Amino acid sequence: MSHYTWDKNTRYITQRDDTVGNLSKDLIEGFLTAWDGFWTVWMSQLLWIGLCLPVVTIPAAFAGMYYIMHQLANGESLEWRTFFEGIKLYFWPAMRWAGINLLVIASLGLYTLFLISSVNISGQDWVQAASGIPFGLLVIWLAVNAFTFPFMLVQENPSYRMALRNSLILYLKWPVYALAFILVNAVVIGLSVWLVIPWLILTTSFTALMACVCVKNKAHQTQKA
Repeated sequence: MSHYTWDKNTRYITQRDDTVGNLSKDLIEGFLTAWDGFWTVWMSQLLWIGLCLPVVTIPAAFAGMYYIMHQLANGESLEWRTFFEGIKLYFWPAMRWAGINLLVIASLGLYTLFLISSVNISGQDWVQAASGIPFGLLVIWLAVNAFTFPFMLVQENPSYRMALRNSLILYLKWPVYALAFILVNAVVIGLSVWLVIPWLILTTSFTALMACVCVKNKAHQTQKA
């Protein structure tokens, strides 16, 4: 029995539900959606790569990517212009999202590297142990933010703060469910790092699609509760 409600005005998940949900069904849905929409997935990946090359347009690239994958996950009709429609609609939310993430990731990453270099110089065990703290926080931050942009896409007024809150509650409410989607995406990214070629075909678009499928299904489930 669900004890959570979905606030349509703020798009908050506001209560708690202990059920795991139809994990296998939703994972299969994500894979089938990617298969059925393969050309959209591939086209979006190429557009994303092209927009990331100038570096300064990376936030716009993510706005277009998440938007078109959100539309694909929801069964909407798509064309290549949908990617750029997403940039137009979510450019400023994407800038805030990217700016905050860049600040946090850079700070934790540099601090981790600093502690690791200190270990090599001092050789003290406590410094080595301490270096694991910012690295662990970095991993947690990346995992939580895997769902923040999809949450912004289901809000009437995109708010990164609300999206971050909902992403945290998603892990508290459906920890196995959320971690399963993260594990699938982590495997895809790991294989892409190893094989390289998948980066040209589907890596970013597939992981964005899986995040959107996860958020869509849990948002709908909570709305019905």
